Amino acid sequence: MGRKKYLFTPGPTPVPPQVLAALAEPVVHHRSPDFRTIYERCLARLREVCRTEQDVLLFTASGTGAFESAVANLVSPGEPHLVVSAGNFGERWASLATAYGAEVDHLRYAWGETPEPDDVRARLRERGAKAVWVVQSETSTGVVADVQALAAAAKEADALVVVDAVSSLGAVPCETDAWGLDVVVSGSQKALMTPPGLGLCAVSAAALGATGSSPRFYFDWERTRKAQVSLDAAFTPAVSLVAALDVALGLLLEEGLDAAFERHVRLGRAARAGAKAMGLELFSPDEDRSAVVTAIRSPDGIDAGDIVKALRERFDITIAGGQGELRGKIFRLGHIGWFDVFDIATMLAAVELVVSELGADIERGVAVTAALEAYEHSRVA
Repeated sequence: MGRKKYLFTPGPTPVPPQVLAALAEPVVHHRSPDFRTIYERCLARLREVCRTEQDVLLFTASGTGAFESAVANLVSPGEPHLVVSAGNFGERWASLATAYGAEVDHLRYAWGETPEPDDVRARLRERGAKAVWVVQSETSTGVVADVQALAAAAKEADALVVVDAVSSLGAVPCETDAWGLDVVVSGSQKALMTPPGLGLCAVSAAALGATGSSPRFYFDWERTRKAQVSLDAAFTPAVSLVAALDVALGLLLEEGLDAAFERHVRLGRAARAGAKAMGLELFSPDEDRSAVVTAIRSPDGIDAGDIVKALRERFDITIAGGQGELRGKIFRLGHIGWFDVFDIATMLAAVELVVSELGADIERGVAVTAALEAYEHSRVA
């Protein structure tokens, strides 16, 4: 009998059985009435989840494909753009904008720091920018930035605001219209509880009116927007993934976005409480905004990669190691999407066993109790 596998990475994330069942349905033609009904409902639900009245453009692509669509549509060679980065995915914004010829002003923080709106204000006073590119949930570090405040700082300088919400959309508040966000980029495989393969962009009228001169075809926003208006996809979409995403969005909206946000806050509290009870040092901030992933420093003398490897080999539990300069130094526990507190307890129990066996001085049996208490006895204000 095969062993049960557990997925606790920042993405992909576990997929509910109702969503998997939708993937198993017979494939329909992408221009048939059957698919158009699903497509229309999915696009409407995406607007609800993005909390926008504007267009949400859906691409058969990874989250990085949606990233590139934003750059390809907004960047003209030689234009000034401000990229705010504090981790791997902020660096990706900078790399993509540079690849398209933007004159990138890179406001770079140390990995693990939280971007500050006053720094954005000061930088834009020194040098204007067409757009400010920020990451809401930096899964390489566990930091969730205050996008509302960063956007307000950008708007004071009349800059567009582009947000990487790949891992945050559906897990923490992301108010596209209310916060004046011009582009919100996300993907199917994180809090939206669907397999990888769909990227999306919520795009404001201001962003649609400010497209640049970079060459583009598949990722052309206007081409996609016009096709979606008539429910006639510009190119063949991944119809089964769209059907699955439609079901997943229905589950999320049935729970209620505010309830989902509260659940994620409490799951984050549980994960951090369990880690601290073991005597481990958090790398991600110990705050409620850190509701997407908990990053933990590896104990002295233990390579974080060994923790990741041992969890996989002993228990078929997959977590994430550190990226870039943090490789070997931290490990990351994902808790976005289709999780409850007992999933977190399972994950922490296994981490406790493995880290202890690798030589760390840990009091056994404390992590699960601390996690359950943090979840059950701390309501979100």
